[in-house]
Amino acid sequence: MISSECGTMTDNYEYYETYDPEAKGEINLEEHIRDWLWTMELMFEFVGMNEPEILDDFLTKVKTSYTNELENTSFVLSEVGFDRISDDQSILGSHHKIKDLGLQVIMKYIPLEEGYTLTQDKVQIRYVDYLRAKHMLLYHRIVALVETLGREDGIEIFKAFVQFWGKEAAKKQVRTVTLREARKSFVEFWEKSNAFEFGVVDIDDDMFLAKFDKCVWYESMNHVEDQELAYYTVCYPGPRIGRHVNQNIWMRRSVTLFTGDFCDELRWDRHVHDEPEQPAHEFSRNIVAK
Repeated sequence: MISSECGTMTDNYEYYETYDPEAKGEINLEEHIRDWLWTMELMFEFVGMNEPEILDDFLTKVKTSYTNELENTSFVLSEVGFDRISDDQSILGSHHKIKDLGLQVIMKYIPLEEGYTLTQDKVQIRYVDYLRAKHMLLYHRIVALVETLGREDGIEIFKAFVQFWGKEAAKKQVRTVTLREARKSFVEFWEKSNAFEFGVVDIDDDMFLAKFDKCVWYESMNHVEDQELAYYTVCYPGPRIGRHVNQNIWMRRSVTLFTGDFCDELRWDRHVHDEPEQPAHEFSRNIVAK
């Protein structure tokens, strides 16, 4: 094992040069879309409970932001079976217009083949397209918060929402994997998905560090002008939601590709370590292709 206090890196780490910008995954699109819309509805509920005086203005700005995103485009939901979700009143039933705009944003970023019909079956989709659709839905809602409340207050409300999101997500699913199981599962996905260039090092038996030099999650949102809000869209929620959903394993980042030249993810068994120190950035920088 390698101490995180080391100033230099030894050869006791793995590095995978597996990034492919065209990488695809087998994705149950309907399941994911419904989850994205559930998160949208959850955000509207949170704002309504905590900032009721801004709700109408916020919703109007969300509609405007989605509409601007769709400028000079024309998408028909029924052409790909998205009308089935549009007609489902069990989700976003009070926000039908916003739901339809959101579904059109998804169609903009996920180029579905002619004749595609929404199904519960998994289909091959480029990761960057799938993630861009997912993230743009949330990004525009953060933009709307900032436009409604100002930048600092808008971001603070979003941070508070993420905690609410995590608590609600934990009601649907709680994960109980061990650190060794999590390490194996993550590394297999990161390598086989071809969506990352990364290295992994064990800090001790109950903690490991992953360092990413290329990441399709970052690539999905590096086109937007406001990279700070892109960071809050892509990188901020995961570790915070994870503290509600993951019973055994917690994760923290101290730098991401939105804020630096690499991303570091420290994962640890929270029953063994309380809040371990993040390895120094110089330590992480030494995790490179051998």
